[in-house]
Amino acid sequence: MGNLRRPSWGSGQPSLRLVSPEQAAAPDDLALVRALLHREEWAATATWNRYAPMVYGLFDRALGSAGESEDLTQEVFLRVFAAIRSLRDPLAFRSFIYSTAIRMLRWHLRSKRVRRVLTLSDSGELPDRASGAADSEGRELLARFYRLLDNLTANDRTAFVLRNVEGLSLGEIVEATRASLATVKRRISRAAKQVALLAKADPELVHYFASPEVSDDA
Repeated sequence: MGNLRRPSWGSGQPSLRLVSPEQAAAPDDLALVRALLHREEWAATATWNRYAPMVYGLFDRALGSAGESEDLTQEVFLRVFAAIRSLRDPLAFRSFIYSTAIRMLRWHLRSKRVRRVLTLSDSGELPDRASGAADSEGRELLARFYRLLDNLTANDRTAFVLRNVEGLSLGEIVEATRASLATVKRRISRAAKQVALLAKADPELVHYFASPEVSDDA
């Protein structure tokens, strides 16, 4: 993830001290939430160490931009720490963080018009990521694909990437986005059909694009 700046409590608060991996892994979510509520100095860093890779991974696969992913990951945790008292069930801490990240993703897609959600090829990845090639042709193909995806709405892309890139079940997407099952299915299907239709205009993109199915498992 690069050298991300670990978020702190905010101005006027002591700087975070890095803890050992053993210390970071030791507390469970219940202990983390309790420590955050009491503003214990180690809690923010321990939370970051445990959950930042999950959040960063979501943004990286959805946006394809390391710089944006780093900034958004940090913003997510600042929001989590600020809203921790609104968490009713400490055992749902992971879902609380993930849902915050998803809301941030949708906001980012809407406000900045960043339309860079990856879809699946037969190999499961777009050309340059699948092959590791850094040639200009591969980069141009990927850029064309991202421009094609500019036609999707934020909600459709969010549902689409959660299903086909993150691999979440329909039930998990329902919980994370707070949308109905019917709405989630509709968004995924609409996005897949739209991208497949648009990709037909580019023979090279058609080669890499595989339209996913919306199964009934929830």
